Amino acid sequence: MNIIPLILLFCIAFALQYLLTFLQMRSLMSSYRKLRKKGRVAIGKARGAFRAGAIAMFAIDGSGSILEGSYLQGVTVFARVRALRGFEGMDVGAIQKGDCQRMHLPTPITKAVLEASSNYRILMSGGELTEEPAPLTKAANALKRLAISRGET
Repeated sequence: MNIIPLILLFCIAFALQYLLTFLQMRSLMSSYRKLRKKGRVAIGKARGAFRAGAIAMFAIDGSGSILEGSYLQGVTVFARVRALRGFEGMDVGAIQKGDCQRMHLPTPITKAVLEASSNYRILMSGGELTEEPAPLTKAANALKRLAISRGET
């Protein structure tokens, strides 16, 4: 069996994945820069291991009122940044789950919006943001703890 075509196919798939990821990140950064020109930006994210994740961004003025919002949601590199309407004029620190439910937002976007609100409140009160480990990191840490506990007994 000739393995060279398989290796070549793998390399092409890897390069295509890299290119599409690059284009997605460029789109996200372009949207961020657009929001940043309007004021400060509050960002929240909802990670998804095997389901769609989301990133929500809000341009806010000096008093915390939302000027404009956008979001990125999806599982693949084909997800693109879209406008997040309905929050204009609201105080970013006062967003509640009910506000998202009234707009019929999907769960990942709701989580990202609520995290953006929480991040804003934490930073405005002088706190520091902590990063929650990714789902795969959590799984690896659980396996590590299991291996250590079995080694001790």
